[in-house]
Amino acid sequence: MIYRHLPNILWVAFGGACGTLLRYWTNQLFKLVAGEMHLLSAATLENLLGSLLMGILVTVLTQKKEGGSSLRLFLLTGLLGSYTTYSGFMTEAFIHFSESYTLFFFYLFFQVISGVGLLLAGVRATKYVMRSP
Repeated sequence: MIYRHLPNILWVAFGGACGTLLRYWTNQLFKLVAGEMHLLSAATLENLLGSLLMGILVTVLTQKKEGGSSLRLFLLTGLLGSYTTYSGFMTEAFIHFSESYTLFFFYLFFQVISGVGLLLAGVRATKYVMRSP
């Protein structure tokens, strides 16, 4: 039974490995550029960039007729699933909550609204580019 799903499992696992490496590099680059944690942290950058990429990739992959299943598993479930971080988002929200309610609510509002906005921007920009000759 598991053998039937093995190719899909391997696509997700490979994407997950790539996503965790990308996340590690993003964290290292963020520390180099910005120093210690700020309101806009590496997790914020990862979540927002992941939202934009999700919009772009979902739009492109829904246009693909064949071979899209493995690519979707690799890119969306594996790569972006491991690159973005709900646990990091919650940890940072908790830290902000203990520091200031205002900071906490601003952080939540910024992350969620920006994430949805960037996903929408990715979808619209990709549809526009795909229509152009």
